[in-house]
Amino acid sequence: MTSVADTYLGWEQPQHLVGCRRPAWEVSLRREEDRSRRDLGGRFGEPLREHKCPDPDCGHGNSFDRQVVRIVCRSCGQAQVITGEATDDTGVSETSTTRLGYGLPPRQVAGLLLWPTKPWMSAFGRADNNEPYDFVVTRTGVEQVTKDSVVGQLTQGSGRRGGVVWAALAVPDAKGQFGYGGPVRYAQCSDGRGRGGSPLRTVRSGTRWIADRLAETDGTAGGGV
Repeated sequence: MTSVADTYLGWEQPQHLVGCRRPAWEVSLRREEDRSRRDLGGRFGEPLREHKCPDPDCGHGNSFDRQVVRIVCRSCGQAQVITGEATDDTGVSETSTTRLGYGLPPRQVAGLLLWPTKPWMSAFGRADNNEPYDFVVTRTGVEQVTKDSVVGQLTQGSGRRGGVVWAALAVPDAKGQFGYGGPVRYAQCSDGRGRGGSPLRTVRSGTRWIADRLAETDGTAGGGV
């Protein structure tokens, strides 16, 4: 993940065939251990595949464990098989919606919806504090976060004296100077410490700041409660 919004944006859903009467996905996992790369080459005149990485500490080799994900709809017959090499850095990890952020319900604050994202600092204990999540922000009535529905984001940081502050981005703008490198760029920014407005020390104050910036842009009442 490189952006707060990556928790929701850039993901694809498998598609059922047109006319599927009972759309439902059956998902299965399989781990194939000690799979030889030679099994994947040498057919039809192809050269045998060998691992030739020059890195002496590389964890790969001529044999590997392969992770396979099978996704099937028994109604329309659509199916996908996803394969990948299981290493120390890739494979399957068991977690929960609490740790991912995705799958948790949004929080309504100041007339906007805050969608929890994966805690960036979970390795440093943030996942266990009372505000573990950063947020993607949409207007109310949104049922699924899309690029077009995002109107802002909130990320937790530290103030000059070590207290919690909330940096906020608002007003999506394809040519905006804030959020560069992420899926959404913005025209307005507050660093939460006072640059871009008053210090934002709570989720509510950060959300009100976003609501006010949106109100300035579209003429609707901002601020909320």
